[in-house]
Amino acid sequence: MGTRLDPYIHEHDTVEEAEAFDRALCERVERARNSVKQSVPHEQVMKEARALLDAQRAKSARKRD
Repeated sequence: MGTRLDPYIHEHDTVEEAEAFDRALCERVERARNSVKQSVPHEQVMKEARALLDAQRAKSARKRD
């Protein structure tokens, strides 16, 4: 088992877990940055998310009535 980290300060239990997470995150970010896939503007994503939330709220309101 690796070096334990203070759970009040660190998200991971050991230094090894934290380093592995950091490596994996860096790899995912690098793949995303190098992707040729077209990105979706933040405003569009938020608009679609709000529409989904509004639809769920309306559905819940209809069930209560």
